[in-house]
Amino acid sequence: MRIRSEGWRMDKTKPRRAPGRPRGGEQAASMRDTVLDAASLMFMEFGYEPVSINQIAEKAGVTKASVYYYFSNKAQLFTEAITGMMGRICGFTTRILTQEGSLRTRLERVARAKMASTHVEFESMMREALHFLSKEQQEQIRRAEHGIHQVLADYFERAIAAKEIASPLSPMVLAHSFAALLMLGNREDDLSGETAGEDLSKLIVDLFWNGVGTE
Repeated sequence: MRIRSEGWRMDKTKPRRAPGRPRGGEQAASMRDTVLDAASLMFMEFGYEPVSINQIAEKAGVTKASVYYYFSNKAQLFTEAITGMMGRICGFTTRILTQEGSLRTRLERVARAKMASTHVEFESMMREALHFLSKEQQEQIRRAEHGIHQVLADYFERAIAAKEIASPLSPMVLAHSFAALLMLGNREDDLSGETAGEDLSKLIVDLFWNGVGTE
């Protein structure tokens, strides 16, 4: 009796997927985004060094091999995760600042959104990661960070032109100053006894606004 072997030969000659390689284009994009989302959350919560590829894979629900299929090392994953996150923050900040209301009210909304989740102090995280990042990767992250500051600076410039605020400082200095004050949100628990029950995001904007001075 002859045994039909065509199917067997087809299976034997079919190329095997490399370990960690996704099956299709849409699924591949989804898996890559899932890894990036998990990585950005972990890096922003714990910093650079404490987070491992294994931990990111576990949080993303994928294999370690899948992470390495998309990202050659932790430094590349960190760079893409952080720049992607900053791009989303930039877009979200823009949407808030284009809403109705005074600039002061809109800044309070930005501060409240920022404090909705606790993050590590960004500059501390960057100092920690600096040794592991190439110069190009460092510059890529700084450009993404600058994008957020530029959005704020644009609105401060408009407010100065409209005499909504009066300040001898440049709009970009104001943007960096406001972003620095927002880092107090990482100390919200420590400061809870000092705020007399008031919303810390409002207190931060009050502090910034009084420093800027109004007409």
